[in-house]
Amino acid sequence: MMMKNAKFSAIAAMLALVAVVFVVSTKAKEGVAPIKVLLITGGGWHDYESQEKILRETITSRLNATVDVKWTSTDEHPVEPKSDKIPHIFTTDFAKGYDVVFHNHCHVGFQDDAAIDAVVDKHAAAKVGVVMTHGSFHTFMRTPKQAWDRLCGCNSIKHVHKSPIDVKIMTKDHPVTKALGVDGWQTKEGELYTTTLNEGTINLAEGTTLKGNTKTDSCIFTHTLDGSPVVGITLGHHNSTMEQAEYKDLVTYSVLYAAGKLDKDGAAAEGYLNAVKK
Repeated sequence: MMMKNAKFSAIAAMLALVAVVFVVSTKAKEGVAPIKVLLITGGGWHDYESQEKILRETITSRLNATVDVKWTSTDEHPVEPKSDKIPHIFTTDFAKGYDVVFHNHCHVGFQDDAAIDAVVDKHAAAKVGVVMTHGSFHTFMRTPKQAWDRLCGCNSIKHVHKSPIDVKIMTKDHPVTKALGVDGWQTKEGELYTTTLNEGTINLAEGTTLKGNTKTDSCIFTHTLDGSPVVGITLGHHNSTMEQAEYKDLVTYSVLYAAGKLDKDGAAAEGYLNAVKK
């Protein structure tokens, strides 16, 4: 009987310890302000309705973060993908109050470099981190002065043929790639963008087509806009790419980095990274 009582006492003590750790952890997280993310999405040539859900759920399930979604075209302010109108959201003070602005959209018709410069300046003025993916790099492309490139960290005006992409990490000592902890991965589908990186932009990973003519270009990179971090991810044409574990990890760590919540060793600040089942 004494042995049974001792065993039960040990189990009870262990359960009590687990409960205390859980309560302390919960209280610690409750005292941490969530990362405020603005997701700007919409336009043509991509399944933005599905991708909005994938990105929003990836960020909110994996991070202590909130996501507000603003569409580039609305019933009140409709804008066609090839229209020469600027999406209304970019005429507002959209970045104010956010920690990260996440771009996933494609509008190729607007050509006013001065207005585009003003959009880029709004990011800098708000001191927000930025994450950009796929079609966002072709938004506002081919303008006379290519003003959008200042935010993108590169110039991109075309893509190559559809093909799965072999992604290879090129810079392993960056916080984002340290957090990823992989040498690379392969997508099931893909649309590799041709990119020319700006001076000062760091090439984190390159993609190589696995079907047809072999093409290689930088597909993950980073730079700073007036001191604020920007992460560029040209991968993401197909929903299957965004649904891959590696892509979701990349989005997760890119948001943390853009928000200043990822240290030099790739570790997340306490209270920001949720446990993720893989």
